[in-house]
Amino acid sequence: MKRQELLDALEIVKPALAQKEIIEQSTSFAFMQGRVITYNDEISLSTPIPGLELEKDVAIQAEELYKLLGKIEREEIDIEVTDTELKVSAGRVKAGITLQQEIKLPLEEVKPQGKWKAIPANFVTGTAFVIPSCSKDMSKPIFTCVHVRADGCVEASDNFRITRYTIGDMPADFLLPASSAKDLVRYNVKHILNNKGWAHFKTESDTIFSCRVYDGEFPKLDAILDVKGEEVEFPEKTLAALDRASVFVNEEHSVDESVQISLGENKLKVKAKSDAGWFEESLNIKYSNEPFEFSINPAFLQAIVSQLRSCVIGKRCLKFTGDKWIHVVAHFEGS
Repeated sequence: MKRQELLDALEIVKPALAQKEIIEQSTSFAFMQGRVITYNDEISLSTPIPGLELEKDVAIQAEELYKLLGKIEREEIDIEVTDTELKVSAGRVKAGITLQQEIKLPLEEVKPQGKWKAIPANFVTGTAFVIPSCSKDMSKPIFTCVHVRADGCVEASDNFRITRYTIGDMPADFLLPASSAKDLVRYNVKHILNNKGWAHFKTESDTIFSCRVYDGEFPKLDAILDVKGEEVEFPEKTLAALDRASVFVNEEHSVDESVQISLGENKLKVKAKSDAGWFEESLNIKYSNEPFEFSINPAFLQAIVSQLRSCVIGKRCLKFTGDKWIHVVAHFEGS
């Protein structure tokens, strides 16, 4: 078979590999009926492998196979299963990877059952847009989820900020953990199937992404999103100032980082701080009401300001409104 085709399939399912094997075989690739499957108790991924025909279903340690295929230079490889190992041959290169005697992953638990239903074309776009507003505080797990609403929107809140994106009617209403959503939005999913405790998504190429859903009731946010107040326009140089401030944001974890924005006395200040240092820049702005500050993800604010420069500032919140989305963030008195 083609080495690169196998490597591409393994790359697709890698996000569902566990870092440590707390659950048996959660660091393994399972090959079953022409597909490769991974599972880490939170998500499971499955994708077909063109040209792979094995005599039986097998599971092997993921790291060794993935690294080996990356180091083989020949494009055509032979795969063979014996009683004890999976043998890989490519010209003069030969290797054997020990088989695990049986597949012990709880795959029946996550097996999609029922009829697949189409989801809106902008489901992935909307979900990715609201993720930065999810909380990281596990003491309030409901706020660590993206709320997918059957009536046509996705929303998230950490109790200080709210983002809602209109996507169109969904076949179901459920809570998707942000940790799973961050992986899901990497896939161009087109269909959904809901089973007890799990949501399954499928791409046109038949990759299946399954994830646990949280059981709970998300708070109603409509009243908070109805912000009345003064409309303020951000300065033209806001994007450049945010770009400079991002130097002091850890890029590896940028979704979780924030900058502080303060307004008062016709000045807008952009402030950032990290272990490496700090940054502050002042810009002129037409604003003379009560001073306040708010925190926001810099990349997210850049995305907002690149589309629109104005927001509505109310007594306790400010509100950005785009074509299909709303973002509200609480503010507090500053200097």
